[in-house]
Amino acid sequence: MLMQQERSSKRRIQASYRPLGELIRGIFFLLFGLFIFFAEKLGLGNFRMDPLVMNIFGTILVAYGLFRVYRGVKYLFFDKGTEEN
Repeated sequence: MLMQQERSSKRRIQASYRPLGELIRGIFFLLFGLFIFFAEKLGLGNFRMDPLVMNIFGTILVAYGLFRVYRGVKYLFFDKGTEEN
C-alpha cells in the first residue's frame, strides 16, 4: 500500500513538471522569434539572410512558441481531472 502511494505521488510530481517544461520552452521560442523580428530594428544584431526568410522563420518560431505556451497553460490549469488516472 505504501509503495503504491509513493508511485502515485511520483507520477503526480512528474505530471506537473511536463506542463511547466512546455510553458518554459514556449516562452523561449516566443522570445527567440521576437528577437529575430526586432534585432535589426533595435540594432542588436545584423543577420546576413534575406529579410523575407527571417520574417518567415520568426513567424514559425512565434507560432510554435504560442502553441507550446497554450499547451503548458492548458495542462497546468485546466486538465486537473485527467492526471488522477
